[in-house]
Amino acid sequence: MRTTIKWIWLALALFFIPFINTAVAEESSEEKEEDAETEEKNEVIYANLEASGALENIYVVNAFELNKTGIIEDFGNYESIKNLTDTSEIEQDGNTIRMDATADTFYYQGDLSKELPWDFTITYYLDGEEVDPQTVIGESGQVEIEIKAEKNEEAESVFFDNYMLQISQALNTDYFYNIEAEDATVANSGKNRQIAFTVMPGEEETLTIHADTDQFELEGMEISALPSAVSVEGPDTDALTEEFESLTDAIGEINEGVGELGDGISGLSGGLTDLENGSSEFQNGLNELNNSSGELTGASEEINNAFQAVQEEVSQITGVDGIDQLSGMTEAASNMAAGMEELANELDSLSAGYGDAKEALQTAMDEIPEATLTEEDFQELYDSELDSEMVDELVGTYEAAQNALAVYYESVESFDAVEPALSEFQTSASDISSNIRDFSSDLEESVGQIDIDEGLDEFITSVDTMAENYNQFHEGLVSYTNGVNELSTSYSDIHTGIGEASSGASELATGADELQNGTSELYDATQNIPDEMQEEIDEMISQYDKSDFEPISFVSEENNEVTNSVQFVIQTDSIKPADDTEEVEEDEENEGFWDRLLNLF
Repeated sequence: MRTTIKWIWLALALFFIPFINTAVAEESSEEKEEDAETEEKNEVIYANLEASGALENIYVVNAFELNKTGIIEDFGNYESIKNLTDTSEIEQDGNTIRMDATADTFYYQGDLSKELPWDFTITYYLDGEEVDPQTVIGESGQVEIEIKAEKNEEAESVFFDNYMLQISQALNTDYFYNIEAEDATVANSGKNRQIAFTVMPGEEETLTIHADTDQFELEGMEISALPSAVSVEGPDTDALTEEFESLTDAIGEINEGVGELGDGISGLSGGLTDLENGSSEFQNGLNELNNSSGELTGASEEINNAFQAVQEEVSQITGVDGIDQLSGMTEAASNMAAGMEELANELDSLSAGYGDAKEALQTAMDEIPEATLTEEDFQELYDSELDSEMVDELVGTYEAAQNALAVYYESVESFDAVEPALSEFQTSASDISSNIRDFSSDLEESVGQIDIDEGLDEFITSVDTMAENYNQFHEGLVSYTNGVNELSTSYSDIHTGIGEASSGASELATGADELQNGTSELYDATQNIPDEMQEEIDEMISQYDKSDFEPISFVSEENNEVTNSVQFVIQTDSIKPADDTEEVEEDEENEGFWDRLLNLF
């Protein structure tokens, strides 16, 4: 009974099909006169690749969203076309396609002979050796899959520049383990591990998958390309730019600090230079004084010897003959007086020269800053960005200057004692010269009036006293000149240290100037970093922000006005062993319409 009902329905269906077709045809013929009103057109480009990435075939499915059904006119250089919405015919006249759309959404397929915007090259390695994947199906070992996505110079560049690629490869965990894929997103999907790579617009990438396999076989790789139309919002860079502003401010402060340090070092260098000049003058004065000491002591020794000779001669004077001898001594006394005057004048010149040199040294010493730096201050310098060798030289120069200052203050009493002693010797020499000259004058006037007994004895006593006093003066002068010699010798070491400190400070000042120039350049180069960084971030974001991209048709520029979106769906061939499923599919494809219709019952 049921079989009979089925055949009745089948007969009815066969009976009414001609009438239905006639009605549709009549309805279509009535509407053929009117054009469809298209809201938008969307293109999905499908492409099949070989396992190596070579293009096998490419076609597009065009989808029209209609506000009003009717005649649609589209454009494209198709090798063949197929209606995917109904059974109505589609007219193709060169690049012009005409069809009667009876549904609000109308689909048709067009087979293309065209290049993709990307070149894909997929290379397979097994245990480090490049292999043809079809020849190693079922084998085990270490697998490496290298995927290159590059710009196709023969294709329209607008899609390469504005579209983002998503490349996915499924790995069956029954066969693969130790899966690694750098820069990829790895997710679990059932028993598969889904490896997903993203290639940004305008970028060429080489992507790699590593895994171990017990049985090599792969599902087809899926690649989709979509416009990067999502607006990319820039990150909140305020905190980052504030950190850079703090950095540049710190560099600015370092630059100012280095400038102040440079000024201080220049001042120290200038002070040490003045100190060296003053010290040089002082040392020259000491050397001159020391060199004159021999002449002073020699002249004084001659005068002292003369006094001793006079004393000896006077002691032998007796009677009238002695009075006559005194007459001849007046000339010798006058010569002694002249020699003492010359000695006094030389001592006065030396005293003045020494005073000037000592004043220059004191002025230079006063320009050395006091020792206010502590170990903590030195440690801060070492912890700063300054070159450690420069800090070592700065600290060494500072310590040398302080040492020179300390030695000076330790010796200042000796320095101070020289000038008064010179002045005292000069005064004594002047007094002795005056006394000798007075003695000579008085002697000359009173030779004839001296009482032979009492007067002569008194005269001899005064000569003895004068000779003894001068002998003490001479011994003091010799002791003084010996002290000056020791002072000159010891000060030579001080002057050498001052010279080394001055030279080091000069080099340090030059280094500080170079350092300041460097920090100034660094500050100039970094002070705009926050703004430049923001501009760089904005530029980088703009490379991937394609929100203002206006889609164009992949098939024909004549479709651009109505094209709303274009996307690509690409798949590679699977790498699997052959089985019986292909034979079953081929048998099904060979079945006719009536065979399949009868199989429903």
